[in-house]
Amino acid sequence: MSTDTIIRSAAHHLPATAGGRSQTFWTAVVATLEMIVIASCAFGAFLAYNELAYGVLPKEAVYAWASVAVATLYLVLCIADNQYDLLGPEWNEHARSRGGAAVGVAFVILLTTGFVVDNLDGYSRGTFLAQLLAALFGQITVRTILWQVIDHIRWRGQWRRESMAVLVMPGAGRIGDVHERLSVRHDQIVRCYNLPGGRSLAPVAFDAELTKIRRECRILQIDAVLILFGADNMAVVAYAAAALSELPVRIQLLPIEMTEFMRHSRIGSCGKLRVLELLWGPCSLRDRLLKRSFDIVVAGTLLALLWPLFLIVGVLIKLETPGPVFFRQTRHGYNNHPIGVLKFRSMTTFDDARDQFRQAIRNDPRVTRVGRFIRRTNIDELPQLINVLRGEMSMVGPRPHAVTHNDMFADQIRRMFRRHNVKPGITGWAQVNGLRGETDTFEKMQKRIEHDLYYIDNWSFMFDLKIMIMTVVLKRAYTNAY
Repeated sequence: MSTDTIIRSAAHHLPATAGGRSQTFWTAVVATLEMIVIASCAFGAFLAYNELAYGVLPKEAVYAWASVAVATLYLVLCIADNQYDLLGPEWNEHARSRGGAAVGVAFVILLTTGFVVDNLDGYSRGTFLAQLLAALFGQITVRTILWQVIDHIRWRGQWRRESMAVLVMPGAGRIGDVHERLSVRHDQIVRCYNLPGGRSLAPVAFDAELTKIRRECRILQIDAVLILFGADNMAVVAYAAAALSELPVRIQLLPIEMTEFMRHSRIGSCGKLRVLELLWGPCSLRDRLLKRSFDIVVAGTLLALLWPLFLIVGVLIKLETPGPVFFRQTRHGYNNHPIGVLKFRSMTTFDDARDQFRQAIRNDPRVTRVGRFIRRTNIDELPQLINVLRGEMSMVGPRPHAVTHNDMFADQIRRMFRRHNVKPGITGWAQVNGLRGETDTFEKMQKRIEHDLYYIDNWSFMFDLKIMIMTVVLKRAYTNAY
């Protein structure tokens, strides 16, 4: 399939938009509805709380104005956070969570202002909590509904969607999935220019083609130009971008060979230069603090609650076979650093010699009767809560492999050690999908690595919570536990 056919196929499935309302109109509708709902919820919660708590309905107008102020602050914060880009990822991916954060910040600003001007008389903590919870519920509900409505309106062509022209530079290959990725943003591709040669090969013809592109983009009122290019023609790309900068459009650059890496990227700074940063996992300070705090709270709570179980399991292990209660094995941790991972001993042998490493298999004669039970129920992994508190592991992450086991597949599986870009976990995405236990074949290990890398590339706090819940409730999380 040709490049031009691939790109045009994205436009073929998009409905015509002539005569539709503008994006500005629908943005104003969304913002107005959200303001009305939040103000109504805040004031309604104030009235309901006072009726239930004190048996009276206050008549002071100041609380109505305070509710309007919260809604107005919310609107300003959403605009500042670019949450009303109804075509962009801010709306599609983070609409509800960031909107909820804006509600909380709006209430904090209102309280701070009231404290500064000494005007908080009669504003009880119960009133504040009732208003905050009601406003959060209203915001999440209305935005969830509007999310669906906006998608419906967009696909029916009831607004003029953002139009785009695509420039495919010489040497840009492997763009078979470009139309699928572009359709996520719902851009309307109205022109595709497949340039056959660079400026260095035919400068006059190349300049003439750029002049034609500029003229057509002005006539068609193009909003954005996407330039697809390979790694060997940066000079041509720079020249084309400079020529197209005469247009009042957004110019977007997409290096084809780096599409997978750029899925998790951001614009950063290096000195006075702007650079493209490639990210995997919880890289920001906020994300690291959130994940570490979650680990400490959960691991500490579980250790405090489960110490009687630790005692019982330890006694049973001692009664059945001689040897230590705990088994410590050297495994790769964050950034490939070796860590000593703790487990309840479930086998009659417990040596960790590199040349004696052998994974447990089904009906392994080394596994004791107590060991078989605690392995099947994942109880043998509980001592790793201590590793979590020590900062060597996390509650959720790729399961740590033995050093020898990693060495077996290091030369066979590409990017295998990228799974160590985050701390190993007690449970993980691969495990809750049934990919635990023996990895005696290349295919089994490769599938586990694919799930581990998916977790790293798509990490979020909510993803961690989802995996924790799946670990508890899903039967397949215990598959192949022997």
